[in-house]
Amino acid sequence: MKKSLSILLKGSVVVIGWALTPVIGEYLIDYNRQLSPYQLAFFRYFIAAIVLYFILIFQQKVKNSEIIYSLKSKWPKYILVSVMSAFMPVLLFLAVENTSASSASFLLNSNIILIPIFAIIFLKEKMKKNYIIGIVVSTIGLFLVIFDNNLLALADLSLNTIIGNLLAFGSGFFWALYTVFLKKFFADENPILVTFISLLIGSLYLVFFAFVIPPYVTMTLDILGVILVIVIAVLSTSLAYSYWLSLLKVLPTTKTGIIQSFVPMTSVLLSFIFLNESITYIFGIGGVLIICGIIIVEWKVKEQFAEFNNKNQEEPSEKVDVIETK
Repeated sequence: MKKSLSILLKGSVVVIGWALTPVIGEYLIDYNRQLSPYQLAFFRYFIAAIVLYFILIFQQKVKNSEIIYSLKSKWPKYILVSVMSAFMPVLLFLAVENTSASSASFLLNSNIILIPIFAIIFLKEKMKKNYIIGIVVSTIGLFLVIFDNNLLALADLSLNTIIGNLLAFGSGFFWALYTVFLKKFFADENPILVTFISLLIGSLYLVFFAFVIPPYVTMTLDILGVILVIVIAVLSTSLAYSYWLSLLKVLPTTKTGIIQSFVPMTSVLLSFIFLNESITYIFGIGGVLIICGIIIVEWKVKEQFAEFNNKNQEEPSEKVDVIETK
């Protein structure tokens, strides 16, 4: 009973935390103009890195020497993945200036569909039938979400909205790329340690765009703005990611895929409540197709996960780490 309750609570934190990211981003950047996309991305990563450091030191008992050794031994790879990770929030927060938080959330979470494609290219994995079906279904959904109202009114084409949607998709693109390269370079490392270092380095990149290189926005954060920045850094990044890793260890992969499919739906609900956003039937159909594609792709992963468990029972000494981030 306690285990089930723990899984439920952790899953709820993951869903709410990730769903809040585009909603808070749109509120602070587009609605109230309190921060630039670069500033919010910097604060999100820098604060999250600090929290992850304390999780490593006090919860996982990782020593500073281990962190330094990992950085020194793989610093070129850390630089590469930190660039990819830095692009993700920047593109997402640039997107919400031109599109809705609901659209941004659906397009960001399409990274699940892109991961198998990048795994084939960079990890030499085989394309499975379910991957092809899931990718085709989700691609149709992505097309509908990106063009939405413009699909039936090309004469009133809103270029800004389409650009915003493409930026949100680009955010998911870089997140999928980041995930695959983590698996390629850091499969034998503590995933929270790797995330801490990549977020910290990424925040160093972002600080120049946020506060040094013009033009930049003067911060006008009120008390609510400060609270929301802390929420997006601690809840949506540090805690959500840590809980996601723990869920990957105890749940079948299909169930974690279903958990992720709740993220964009929750974003729609939060956007409706707090930002008064509405959705069209074209967007709704596209969103359903994206979620169906995610579930189809994740269903195949479950079969591989079961095969992996059977193999581990025969070969207990073999170790494989799964790294997936959001």
